[in-house]
Amino acid sequence: MAFLVKFTAKIVLNAVAIYLAKIYFSGFVLSGGLETLLVGALILTILNIFVAPVLRLIATPLLWLTFGLFGVVINILILWLADKFLITLTITDLSTLFWVSIIMAIANALF
Repeated sequence: MAFLVKFTAKIVLNAVAIYLAKIYFSGFVLSGGLETLLVGALILTILNIFVAPVLRLIATPLLWLTFGLFGVVINILILWLADKFLITLTITDLSTLFWVSIIMAIANALF
């Protein structure tokens, strides 16, 4: 039961982060309505739960050498993967990808 509550909270937080990114960054384009937002949040949540820990395990030496700053690169990679999975999501430039990955990292660190 606790897993479902945490999973649902992560979906909601990712949906809020996607919505904020859509509002504040012109290079972050999410076409569609509420369903698209929820599907995007679901995909980001699944990537953050299952793929990100594997990437962090593989990149552990780099995380140690950079005092955790390589985690930003992992977050960028997760967001880039979400961009490739979602047809309705388009991220136009690297600076948008960087800043939105920071927003996503903060959202995922909350819960």
